[in-house]
Amino acid sequence: MLQHESNMPHFMAQNDFATNGNDGEAMLQNARWSLGTEWRLGYSDMHGYEVETHLGRYIGKMQWFMPFIGFDYRYRKMGMDEQETNLFGQTNKKDIRRAVSLGFMYTLPMLVNFQAEVYHDGIVRLSLMREDIPISKRLRAGFMVNTDKEFMGDLKYIITKNIAIRTHYDSDMGFGVGLSLNY
Repeated sequence: MLQHESNMPHFMAQNDFATNGNDGEAMLQNARWSLGTEWRLGYSDMHGYEVETHLGRYIGKMQWFMPFIGFDYRYRKMGMDEQETNLFGQTNKKDIRRAVSLGFMYTLPMLVNFQAEVYHDGIVRLSLMREDIPISKRLRAGFMVNTDKEFMGDLKYIITKNIAIRTHYDSDMGFGVGLSLNY
């Protein structure tokens, strides 16, 4: 009976309606498998939009390691002939990008997630991320930084278990304040 309960699938969704765009994520998981998608939708072509989806399986008794396959779709209107390079010097086309990836996520001490991905076109992306860092009983923080020279920091004030006020800065979308809903 205990094993059956731990393998039951559960669903989670979170969406942030902010002044600079809409950020969110949805996940369907059980004790071993995880299917998750996250999105960032800007209100203009300059801010663009991005959707990342990953399907992975946690390995080992402690489940700190999860290999995955993924798909990344992004669009952002950049300047004329503007190209960005990542920390490895690889050209990163953000005007329009559709890429399949293989990678893994490893949970480091202090629950920081380290993620490494290799896309089908050879682009490598490494990232560090932590959400829900407790500052006080109702205040939470989070951050993300990756080798695509993207970064994000946020603060969230919890009003109820499903509603929060969130402020964040995203390197692609700028500063935003909004209402965060979760289930």
